[in-house]
Amino acid sequence: MSAMLLWRHAHTEYNADGRLQGSLDVPLGEEGRSQAERAARRIVARHGDQLRIVSSPLSRAVDTADELATLVGTDVTVDPGLTQRPYGVWEGLTWADVQARWPDEFAVRRQGLDPDIPGWGRSADVAARVGASLCAHWDDEAVTVIVSHGSAIQLGLLDVLGLDPLSRTFGSLAHAAWHEVRQVDSKAWHVDAFGLGAD
Repeated sequence: MSAMLLWRHAHTEYNADGRLQGSLDVPLGEEGRSQAERAARRIVARHGDQLRIVSSPLSRAVDTADELATLVGTDVTVDPGLTQRPYGVWEGLTWADVQARWPDEFAVRRQGLDPDIPGWGRSADVAARVGASLCAHWDDEAVTVIVSHGSAIQLGLLDVLGLDPLSRTFGSLAHAAWHEVRQVDSKAWHVDAFGLGAD
């Protein structure tokens, strides 16, 4: 049966330090690659090795995708539409840094809303971009693994389900975990499984 897996990249050193990555191109470290490899084995155990793999162009996603591609012997397609939301002037900072320097906008973000800061990727824009890529990569005949980022995945999922991009319905997705979704004949999207595979 066809399915689409929305797989968040594995852990990076920036994640360990609590730093916002956004559009910064932060690679996986040794720990992240090990986490990605473990998750890849879980995906194969659940879905077999006949997989299409599509990744965000950022190296932490490509590195994660490569672990699965190596395991199943296929190539990774890179789609810029799946890249992470830009965090603008907050990129590279910790949340403590952000709170100290932008307390009002930090409070806005803590409510799940878009802060008014230079370079921030608006939720509606990111949702539409990622949602379009998910629709473009759906395959009625194959299991497709989309490797992307926490915010991008959640926003894209809200978009294809027709939900408000500011909704907090789905919370957060752990590193190297995935959701399983499908598009039915009516073109409606269904969520079949949520937050699978995390360590």
